[in-house]
Amino acid sequence: MRVSRATLENHRRAILDAAGRLFRRGGLERVTLAEVTREAGLTHGAFYGHYPSKTALAEAACRDSLECAAAKWRVRAAEARAAGADPVAALVHRYLTERHRDEPGGGCALVALGAELCRGEPGLREALSIGTRALLAVLEEEIAPRRPALDPDGRRRAALATLAAMAGGLQLARACGPDPELSREALEAAALLAVQAADTAGAPPQPAPPDAPDQPRPAPPPPLPEGP
Repeated sequence: MRVSRATLENHRRAILDAAGRLFRRGGLERVTLAEVTREAGLTHGAFYGHYPSKTALAEAACRDSLECAAAKWRVRAAEARAAGADPVAALVHRYLTERHRDEPGGGCALVALGAELCRGEPGLREALSIGTRALLAVLEEEIAPRRPALDPDGRRRAALATLAAMAGGLQLARACGPDPELSREALEAAALLAVQAADTAGAPPQPAPPDAPDQPRPAPPPPLPEGP
């Protein structure tokens, strides 16, 4: 029996959602296609009607996860603005939570999979880059009205600094998980830094100072006199 386009699209969406959750929770290497299809409620054969390989699925799932996250960020920023709250602060504090730290399967693919994707094939790295640009676009949109004097390059640098503080803070908090107090402090410090970055970062990078000339090494101390 011929499968309708709507059914095929539902299957594709189920595969992407299942793969995104499992990859973020367990990593690209450990998760098998059988686990993905089982999570999606489909047969193994149904998978190959959508993706030729696990690598192709990983590329699509990573990009989709980050682009879906960007869409959610845009909605949350609009909701915060409508409520009279700071959109950037709302995004930052929603991201840097203990719940997000403890539930990687439902969280940010940039943190959960970034290290693996950077070591992966070019298509995986491209998917990470495309998805990251989607997140940055949201931050740039929210930084623009709060800093109207900043040019587009400056807004991009401020957005990068903000995202770096968010993702780096979440990664550090997860790494410090066995120490709950330190992990919580990492989340709080990163949230403060991320909001500050949105408000203050963006200046052009300064050239590195020239290396100082080599200084002569001090002469070694004289040997101690021998005892009697």
